[in-house]
Amino acid sequence: MVQFRYDWFLKVPFADQLFMARFLHRSIPKSERIAFLEDFLAADYEAALVTIYTSVSKKAVEIMPGKFAEIKIPTLLVSGEKDIIIPAKMGKMAADLNNNIQYVEMANTAHFPMLEDAPTYLKKLQDFLEIN
Repeated sequence: MVQFRYDWFLKVPFADQLFMARFLHRSIPKSERIAFLEDFLAADYEAALVTIYTSVSKKAVEIMPGKFAEIKIPTLLVSGEKDIIIPAKMGKMAADLNNNIQYVEMANTAHFPMLEDAPTYLKKLQDFLEIN
């Protein structure tokens, strides 16, 4: 996926919707979908490749749980209920590794709950930070 990034993709009808479909459960404004697609197309090849390898590799699966267990400060971990990239079940498992992690699962959102339901996301964040 990282290797095949061409600017002309922005001109393909509905490319923004196709690109974002795996990340979203709810629709977001077209301007935000276009911005995500532009960012993906403009990203440095090596950086994008490293991001993919570090997120989906066997090494990441083996190392990440230990890192979650080492967290020493209060941490908010937010999962989208409908996330197919990092399922909410995995977020909950990570949070269960450490009492410093407060877990929130947001209903009817996927990989970007902060975009799909900004008011709820901000409320959860404010509650965690004890703002209000």
